Amino acid sequence: MIRAGSATRASLVLGVAAALVAGLLAVPAVAASSGTTSPTPGPTTPTARPAPTVPPADFSVTLTPRSGSTIGVAYPITAKFSAPVTDRAAAEHHLHVYVNGRFSAGAWYWRSSTVAVFRTAAFWPGHAVIEVRMSLAGVEVGHSATRRYVGGAATTRTHTLRTARALVVHVDGIKDMFYVGVDRKLVKVFKTSLGKPGFETRSGIKSVMEKYPLRHMTSVAAGITDPRDQYDLQVKWAVRITPTGEFVHAAPWATARLGRYNGSHGCTNLSTTDAKWFFDNVIPGDPVVTTGTIRPMEYWNGIGAPYNMPWAQWLAHSALRGRP
Repeated sequence: MIRAGSATRASLVLGVAAALVAGLLAVPAVAASSGTTSPTPGPTTPTARPAPTVPPADFSVTLTPRSGSTIGVAYPITAKFSAPVTDRAAAEHHLHVYVNGRFSAGAWYWRSSTVAVFRTAAFWPGHAVIEVRMSLAGVEVGHSATRRYVGGAATTRTHTLRTARALVVHVDGIKDMFYVGVDRKLVKVFKTSLGKPGFETRSGIKSVMEKYPLRHMTSVAAGITDPRDQYDLQVKWAVRITPTGEFVHAAPWATARLGRYNGSHGCTNLSTTDAKWFFDNVIPGDPVVTTGTIRPMEYWNGIGAPYNMPWAQWLAHSALRGRP
């Protein structure tokens, strides 16, 4: 339940979304599994350097999603370092990602000196095994006036994820229709209603984050003060797709407008039956791609948000730009 904001970058976001849902919701050709050989990770000790003048200190790396997870095809990998990284090339050189045993053509994007996010140009393939092969033990990735940050033993390990079936949703904000594709086949078509003027639903790529069988939603919690827009509802089958308040959920009060016009406060409304199906069949990382509204998705707003950034711009924030 959200307010509308600036429409800048709308045409760019719509172009990205349209490309991703082209071909009956087919997941695009994924660059992640291109490449035919597995490059050898860099040495587990850094290149010879002048004698250090400050003592070393171990750093750790936390990866999400957690190892062993099964995820949707639009769930980037996040690496959080316990110390600031000043040698980003060294860090990336020892953080290789493989898809089904092949070196990925994706890239690490540095959100800050301690957080890097990995994605490919398109979504992950479905039914795939993804490995982050870390070899950072003994590698110096940064320093301060008092410490050199060198990877501890636990920073050499393999972190394994799996993608489920490739479920991709296209929400058409002009026709007010909700299309679900699984492994390149259209499996469900639902009527929907999105955000009304002043509360437009974002156009762009979002991903399932978490699910609630029953969710208490109020205008007060959403920061809505206009007396004409007050609500206090117990909402069934609520699936969060942004941390800023967008959900796909059941809206029995909206039956008359489903498939006809937009009238919500920003959420994607479905019938109770359709919302229950969606709730039962999605997992974190399943993409929801909305088109046809004037409000663009931000690059930071949730699990799927990074996919809204143009690939060239993403690579510009990577030290190695996807190279080994």
